[in-house]
Amino acid sequence: MRSQDARERSDVAVVMAARAGDRQASGQLVRDSLPLVYNIVGRALDGHSDVDDVVQETMMRVLDGLPGLEQTDRFRAWLVAITVRQIRDRWRRGRAWLTAEPLE
Repeated sequence: MRSQDARERSDVAVVMAARAGDRQASGQLVRDSLPLVYNIVGRALDGHSDVDDVVQETMMRVLDGLPGLEQTDRFRAWLVAITVRQIRDRWRRGRAWLTAEPLE
């Protein structure tokens, strides 16, 4: 448990530094987050060719929204929420395209 507490403090420190504009911390945050985001998106889209696009869009939203994250210790939950929202948005756009009226 002790090493988990130390890791959580380290994660929070990286999030806080990234929020403050530290580019190295932002890069670290992205590297640390990519496996989780790829896992969620890959499973949700079942390996569809849009996986990389959704992951990229998710990470851009995360970095853009980071200054507004108030509870840095909730970063992981916030990241997952953004990921799920991006998946839902992509699914909705795809469904709209599939059900659109044919062009004449």
